[in-house]
Amino acid sequence: MSLATAHRALRVPLLVLLAVWLGSPLAAAQAAGKISGRVVDGDGQPVPGASVLVLETTRGATTDVDGYYTILNVQAGTYTVQFSFIGFATQRTEGVDVNIDQTTTVDATLQPETAEIDEVVVRAVRPPVEVDVSNSRANIGSEEIESLPVASVESAVELQAGVQDGLAIRGSGADEVAFQVNGLTLRDGRNNAPFTNISLSSIEEVQIQTGGFNAEYGNVRSGVVNVVTKEGDPRRYEVDARTRISPPAQKNFGMAANDPMAYWVRPFTDPDVAFVGTEAGDWDAATRSQYPTFEGWNSVSAGLLSDANPANDMTPQALQDAFLWQHRKSFEITEPDYEVDLGFGGPVPGGQRLGNLRFYGSFRREEDMYLFPLHTDRYAEQSGHLKLTSDVAPGMKLSVEGRIGTQDGTASTRTGAVATGYSSIFRSPEGIASNLTAVSYIDSRTFSGDYWGPTQTTYDQVGFNFSHALSATSVYQVRFNRFESRYDTNPGALRDSTILVEFGGVGFTEAPFGWQPFPSEGVDGMRMGVGMSNARDSSRVTVYNVQADYTNQLTRFAEVKTGLEYNLTRSRVNYASVDLYLPSSNARTLWDETPIRAAGYAQTKLELDGMIANLGLRLDYFTAGGNWYDYNLFDPVLAGVPLSEDGTPDAALDTLLATSPARSIVTLSPRLGVSFPVTRLSKLYFNYGHFRSLPDSDRLYVIRAFSVGGQISQLADPNNPLPRTIAYELGYEQSFGGSYSARIAGYYKDVALEPRLVEYHSRDGTVNYNRSEPNSYADIRGVEVTLQKTRGQFVRGFVNYTYDVRQTGYFGFLDIYENSTTQREQEESDALRRSASSRPVPRPFARANLDLFTPDDFGPSVGGLFPLGGWRTSLLARWQDGGRYTWGDNGVAAPGVANNVAIRDRWSFDLRFQRAFQVAGREVSFFADVYNALNRREMALFYGSVDGNDRNAYLASLHFPESPDYSNIPGDDVVGTYRPDDVAYQPMVPVQTRGSLSSPDPGTIYYERDTQSYLVYRDGAWGPADAARVDEVLETKAYIDMPNQSYLNFLNPRDIFFGIRVSL
Repeated sequence: MSLATAHRALRVPLLVLLAVWLGSPLAAAQAAGKISGRVVDGDGQPVPGASVLVLETTRGATTDVDGYYTILNVQAGTYTVQFSFIGFATQRTEGVDVNIDQTTTVDATLQPETAEIDEVVVRAVRPPVEVDVSNSRANIGSEEIESLPVASVESAVELQAGVQDGLAIRGSGADEVAFQVNGLTLRDGRNNAPFTNISLSSIEEVQIQTGGFNAEYGNVRSGVVNVVTKEGDPRRYEVDARTRISPPAQKNFGMAANDPMAYWVRPFTDPDVAFVGTEAGDWDAATRSQYPTFEGWNSVSAGLLSDANPANDMTPQALQDAFLWQHRKSFEITEPDYEVDLGFGGPVPGGQRLGNLRFYGSFRREEDMYLFPLHTDRYAEQSGHLKLTSDVAPGMKLSVEGRIGTQDGTASTRTGAVATGYSSIFRSPEGIASNLTAVSYIDSRTFSGDYWGPTQTTYDQVGFNFSHALSATSVYQVRFNRFESRYDTNPGALRDSTILVEFGGVGFTEAPFGWQPFPSEGVDGMRMGVGMSNARDSSRVTVYNVQADYTNQLTRFAEVKTGLEYNLTRSRVNYASVDLYLPSSNARTLWDETPIRAAGYAQTKLELDGMIANLGLRLDYFTAGGNWYDYNLFDPVLAGVPLSEDGTPDAALDTLLATSPARSIVTLSPRLGVSFPVTRLSKLYFNYGHFRSLPDSDRLYVIRAFSVGGQISQLADPNNPLPRTIAYELGYEQSFGGSYSARIAGYYKDVALEPRLVEYHSRDGTVNYNRSEPNSYADIRGVEVTLQKTRGQFVRGFVNYTYDVRQTGYFGFLDIYENSTTQREQEESDALRRSASSRPVPRPFARANLDLFTPDDFGPSVGGLFPLGGWRTSLLARWQDGGRYTWGDNGVAAPGVANNVAIRDRWSFDLRFQRAFQVAGREVSFFADVYNALNRREMALFYGSVDGNDRNAYLASLHFPESPDYSNIPGDDVVGTYRPDDVAYQPMVPVQTRGSLSSPDPGTIYYERDTQSYLVYRDGAWGPADAARVDEVLETKAYIDMPNQSYLNFLNPRDIFFGIRVSL
């Protein structure tokens, strides 16, 4: 679809939206709540006509004949509500908290005005249980975030029950989450990844919903995160600045990758083997098993001297010197990690005449050094945001905001494709290490600088939010949002061919640094060219969203919401995998499409005697736009087509296959939520709903062909139904002790119609491609328990525990054969049927926070200061069950055996120490965040393994509990048990009987299963192993054959940040 066509397509729905909006009730603001209550006199009689004002806003109401009032569209925050009536003293209720999409009840009892009493001040108390909430929801204020050892919104959200790292909510990915700021969704339209880089200085409140979303929420299936930012004070300027820094330190335990004892270095530098080779040198069998085999520099030199090229003749010593040059990369981290977060707001000069025009601007930058340098040595991201707010007229409010952010680093993709729901830029040590295990060219990936290329993603947003209160009980709102993501991935600078150094008369360039697309090899055989920095990406995706909302409090008991939404995406995607020397694997993906998503919804909230019922219905419309091909599944056209100059098969397919417009998909999604009080301090709630979201755009538009021969290799399908989740939740919440609350919730998610690639094979083998089909499913069940202490002068905190069970699978087969015999064989395969569904393995997790603090004015005053006040220590504990692993001898489990050995549980403690000072009415805080405070090692499974044999050697050396599933020596080890760095490796091998060994190793301790005894083979004879030595080996875990890349085994050393915050 062309842009002009898209604009025409947009015009008609907008006119319809406007017409409907002018004549019907629409949905209320998603970043606001409402205040309601009753005003009575001292005898409990209603006070009709009383004035109710929210002092920090222009919002207000008048009580009805029964003394009731309602004020809609109050932005989330903390307010003072004023009640007044002739003959009564004015009452001000301070500290009224308004949460997103919730009702805050504020009642008032007015006292007769006297000479002594003309005003009464009351402090609002948050209700022990929020009965108007019919789902699992958490509201986090800025003060609560400041008390935790976290530095981002995402980190704070991930501490809630049911939420895990990467914004994975209740077993689903971040691509199913709606992340909203001030009611505007921040989401990459290419891969559905949420943009979460929000300045902490700008945050007013964060709300997390993990289930039971109302009908106004669309394109979401697992969670909604609503962030409300500050809008600036119209009367004064404010500054909030904070920064924290972590001194340079290694990101792993133990040695660096270039240590003389490291896997890729020692065989080439150790005098015992470097020149004569690892097989002929003085290493024993155990040491040889820990390193790659090397023939020795003497042998390499002899080979060069005997070939026909005299220009490459080098002595053994010169070769070793050249090896060190080509492995000269520094792995030392010399610069700190840091974060800077700034916020500044206040009145715009002259803004009084513009509706008290005010602003709030914020900026955040973060830099994290890599585990070791890649093309770049760090990940960096920054984001700037400006928000302008005006009370245009009484009851009218306009907010305009803009945002720009960037992410810079080294691309984690070599094809140009991006991961669904997440950035494809290296960031964490685990992300880097996971690309260095059981893959080819690990030494090249480690020691070169251009195996992966540099990349940058830029995000920008502009939007506005206009609301107009027609009365205290009716308000409409119009929102517009434009969010764009731009990708830039290309190789770095070409390698400089200048000779920089000579060894033995042979010159060497800067290699392995610099991009080299053609063959280049190190003296040890390390690949230094070809296949480097293959990813290319210049995609640009822009999402336009328009919403119009209105709410009407029809009666004291019923609030009705309806609304319309229109979403248009300009998806211009252009990425490729490019190898100039080996072009046969090149593949380019290119499209320019304009999908359209629209929705209408109706929502009713009934409130009666404390019982709340949310009833909603959402109608969604989606079309991927453009045309799609009509083809037979084994169509011979797919065997090969001519490619266009841009490397894509689209033009040829357009002439060879018929096309038809992408179909329109219409879905209806019911939503239901009910909450009712059991007692004054408890409630029971239930919700149910159907939820849908868009798939990754690759599943809608990809048409990929091999660059040589033009064979189609992958096809999307824009006509597939949208992925769907049907969710149920039942919960109970109880308040006790005045400051404690507990919640338990059980949930079930039926996930279906997830896209999955299915491979098609023609009878003659000429057609062979992957096709996206909606045949994957998931079955997710869980229980969440949360205990909180939300009030207290010295102690607050929370504990939450999540237990869930996830089963995934697919219908049908992952391979479809035109040959009926082959197809029938796989249909009759028990192994394939078993592999179509995973066995659920529960991995419960828990978090606990203990926040100890003293009030700012605590203790005696010394010169106006309080030495004992303003102290805070916040302890954050995390735990997760390790899960299970499938193991059998040589890494192959018997049929039917699965999840038969345990994995070590993970746990850690983080701390924040903070001291706040009040200086001339301003606050200055010094703090330190300590991550993994106990410096506990967690083994990074199985990142240190060079290949599958290395991984299996580690697993075979563990002493698992006795089982017929494997022949390991019996013991109490689990996957993740490790040998300390300072303990030398002592091989300990199980055998059924000593007679089964033809060449026993004198350096190995053998465990004979027949006699259950430990043996050694010395001087040509078997004998019992020394008992003391056996006990020492068992106690110190010396028998564990650790993965050979030891510098990747443990990636969680203690990390300390020092910070300061200044609030003016």
